[in-house]
Amino acid sequence: MFLRPHHLLCMQKFSGHGYSLAFTAHMTALLHNLHAHPDTPVTLICRCDDLCAACPHNQDGICESAEKVARLDAGVLNAASLSAGETGSWNALTERARRSILLTDAFHSICACCEWYPLCRQTEAEYER
Repeated sequence: MFLRPHHLLCMQKFSGHGYSLAFTAHMTALLHNLHAHPDTPVTLICRCDDLCAACPHNQDGICESAEKVARLDAGVLNAASLSAGETGSWNALTERARRSILLTDAFHSICACCEWYPLCRQTEAEYER
């Protein structure tokens, strides 16, 4: 599976809302598969990925929000000491992102520019355990 670095956060914060019904169904299916198979290899890429396949902002493989998502990706790579092209299991990569970002102030500094940030903040309490 190929994922943008910032999707390591989005997918952990997902609460059933999305850009469209098709996107939400696609995210739900991907998460169901990853939860069933947490050792799934994930390669981090800084371009449209497997999740983007159903995103209405994906225009022929180019993200309409490219500048914003590039900043999000760079923030995640930096804060979690990850690299584009790096491969790890879904479980290992999400745990690293959780510990490095979701459990720290890095979450706010990285994600505050995102339209989904207010919704993601509502899930914050579950990461403080």
